[in-house]
Amino acid sequence: MSTIDATALLAAERWLRFHDLRAGPGFGSVTLWVDAAEPAQTETPLGSGSDRIDRIIGPVHAIESGPGSLRYRVVFRDCVAWTWRDESYALPEESEDHSTMLRCYRSSRFLDYCRASGFAEGMTDRPLEHFAVVTLDAILDVLCPEPPEVTARPVPQG
Repeated sequence: MSTIDATALLAAERWLRFHDLRAGPGFGSVTLWVDAAEPAQTETPLGSGSDRIDRIIGPVHAIESGPGSLRYRVVFRDCVAWTWRDESYALPEESEDHSTMLRCYRSSRFLDYCRASGFAEGMTDRPLEHFAVVTLDAILDVLCPEPPEVTARPVPQG
């Protein structure tokens, strides 16, 4: 079975849902799985726990993924550092590009922090870049010298 580069497909997705995150394969690598998501066809009650808020906001279209959605496998190699941020509390970068869920920063607070801490020095002779995968649930920030390897396959049935 051949592997197809799905970087452009991932970058074009409007919404992603977190599926899994693991160290590897191999030393210095981290692998993230995310699922493409779309608004549900039917409205559902908000279910905030407050009748007043539910009445004000009204029914919603949940953003869901499921069978038939694409599941992306995103492998970052030669990682110097990575961090996981809750999407709700993430501060935007000054040069944030909201047109893609796979972002690359040549300048960022994360990159500045890693350089200032000193642990990134000498880890690689290649320039480091800050990559981010943005999901509805969280943001994975990775510091490494190369863009990730991205593949995709349909989410399996049940």
